[in-house]
Amino acid sequence: MVVPVSVLVLLVAMTLAVEPRLSHIGVTGIVERFDAFRCVAGLAFGVPGVLVVAQRPASRVGWLMVVIGAAQAGGVALGAYGLLGINDGGLPGDDWAMWLSNWIWVPAYLAVPTVLLLIFPDGRLPSPRWRPALAAAIAGIAVAALDWIFQPVTLMGEVGRMYPPGYQGVFANLTGVPQAVRTAGTVCSLIAAVAALASLVVRYRRADEQMRRRLQWIVAGALLTVSMFGLALMVPWGAPIVALACVPLSAGVAVAVVAYRLWDLDLLLSRALAFGAVSVLLLAGYALIAFTLGGVLGAGAAAVLVALAVHPLYLRAGAAANRLVYGDRDDPARALRRLAARLSDAGAPEDPLERMAAEIGRVLRMPYVAVEEHGAVVASWGARGEVAERVPLHHQSHDVGTLVVGERLRPKDRALLAELAPHLAVAVHAHRLSADLERSHARLLAARQEERDRLRYELHDGVGPTLAAVALQMDRGRRLVDTDPGKAKEIMDDLSARIRATVGNVRAIVNDLRPPPLDDLGLAGALAELGKGFAGHLAVEVEADLPALPAPIELATYRIAAEALTNAARHANASRCTVHVRARDTLELHIDDDGVGLASLGSAPGQGIGLTSMRRRSEELGGTFELRSGDGTGTHLVVRLPLATS
Repeated sequence: MVVPVSVLVLLVAMTLAVEPRLSHIGVTGIVERFDAFRCVAGLAFGVPGVLVVAQRPASRVGWLMVVIGAAQAGGVALGAYGLLGINDGGLPGDDWAMWLSNWIWVPAYLAVPTVLLLIFPDGRLPSPRWRPALAAAIAGIAVAALDWIFQPVTLMGEVGRMYPPGYQGVFANLTGVPQAVRTAGTVCSLIAAVAALASLVVRYRRADEQMRRRLQWIVAGALLTVSMFGLALMVPWGAPIVALACVPLSAGVAVAVVAYRLWDLDLLLSRALAFGAVSVLLLAGYALIAFTLGGVLGAGAAAVLVALAVHPLYLRAGAAANRLVYGDRDDPARALRRLAARLSDAGAPEDPLERMAAEIGRVLRMPYVAVEEHGAVVASWGARGEVAERVPLHHQSHDVGTLVVGERLRPKDRALLAELAPHLAVAVHAHRLSADLERSHARLLAARQEERDRLRYELHDGVGPTLAAVALQMDRGRRLVDTDPGKAKEIMDDLSARIRATVGNVRAIVNDLRPPPLDDLGLAGALAELGKGFAGHLAVEVEADLPALPAPIELATYRIAAEALTNAARHANASRCTVHVRARDTLELHIDDDGVGLASLGSAPGQGIGLTSMRRRSEELGGTFELRSGDGTGTHLVVRLPLATS
């Protein structure tokens, strides 16, 4: 991409380099002979065109801009070469260079207000009905080009002198196309220009609000360009206006792209502007040295001196512009160092992923950076455009998320992001663990509150009224002890039964909090006792040699095993089940049955709730829950609960 831009700049620069010599030998000035316009047009259309094609090789608009810029810049360089050779001793092929320069600019000049506007912005006509307008544009361009190819041109301001001298030797006795054809070509070009403006209006009326805001800049630039051309024809000092007339249209295109992402190339245009600024500095340097030394050393020596003096400046300025718009993308080590430094220096207690996304965007000059988990954006920076590339994030062979950037990436950009991805993946993994911890904590709080509410309702609605009734009956029995001992004894017997029932209710509430076998037998014994409860339905084999364990671990293991055995007996139609428990740094619970497997069950009633409950109990303690089952191959359950954090 840099090489074609450099070629365009050097073509214009060489033209300026020989200008002092041309002026010294009496050749008409660069503005009067229309070459100033071609210098401006070559850069104004060529540089953005090269950048567009580099990103989208199939873009017709981009290729047309490249052709326009190359024709203008190449034509002006050929003209300078031809003028120098013809007027200063002769150079190889100078007459042919002059001949090419005389007409090569014409198609590029006429294509801007006609073809370019007709196919802008997507490279297609608004509809097939606009094909006659495109045909008129092509016809007008062809006629004008042929007219200039076959017609000698008189040097402006010097009547009688042919431009260049010796032109007749190339095409003697030619006077261009017939006048009728010339007039028809002019009419075709005018019709095409009007149709091109009308096509923009039609696109504007059919577009949505966002596209209308984009097209407003293009329409304004096109109207101003046409107005400047018209003004140049009406004033005697119109040559400088013609030289600058292409700027409004190219500026309108640039603003539309930069402000509204017409091609999603807003950063691309910023690069073009940066390289354009560098080009202006280079051209100024060329002109300064050439005008200072050109007359003394001669054009050839001045051009060589200019190239030697300015080329290092060009390289440095190009690198600075590249760093300005690309950031540190071309220096991965520097990018990583700066990113790490900014992240370590940032003291704000903000989301680490938000900070990392912002720093990646700033360091690498990205318009949009986001981090996604499971398709949802968890952190972002900048305004998202229509085009985004995705970089997968992996941590310990697991896909943890995606890095999304709102800009098309070069291969070296992808390589840099590939180096950044592991660091970002660690942060995404930590974010996921933190989010899981927060969710587990929230579930624990909710479960604790639910348990408190359940106890409150049990005590309030069950134990409370029973004890109140017992108190009332005791008062009644005390009053009847002396007057009716038989009735009092009957009341006491009834109260005794009620109290025993209440004790049973309280014991049931307590057992629901923690089964008594855990306190009486320990986890291993409780699991063995649990297995005996399925005798006659399911043969349960328990293998457990366990040390003393934290109470939450024991309770979760017991509840999960009870649910799994219930599923095996009730849903899987299993006849045999094995329970293996071992504990070191992590408690591992393995339960295998010979049932039909979950795949054969579909969605059995209550089964989903039980699986969810087992998984939730595991995750609440920071553990993992794994369930494998095939059709008719039984079910294998593995639960791992960390002991260090319990």
